[in-house]
Amino acid sequence: SYDRQLIGLDAADRFRCAWFDGSAWNDLEVNAVSAADATYVNKSFTLPAAADDNPAFALRFDCTAGAVSESCRLDNVLVTASQ
Repeated sequence: SYDRQLIGLDAADRFRCAWFDGSAWNDLEVNAVSAADATYVNKSFTLPAAADDNPAFALRFDCTAGAVSESCRLDNVLVTASQ
């Protein structure tokens, strides 16, 4: 889970969160539309079994923004496991 705030993004910009299963990146969230969050938005995901005990597991966030007035902010990134 994480909290994210997208500021001034337009249709040419993008925010993405993805996880790696050892061979491919799997998107959890892709926001490729105009976005202007007034506050942080909480996002939470349950990953499939392929993420369990996977030594190649990785998580990435990327923000593509074309102007200095556009940005993406992240807070409270939390990865938990259950047994």
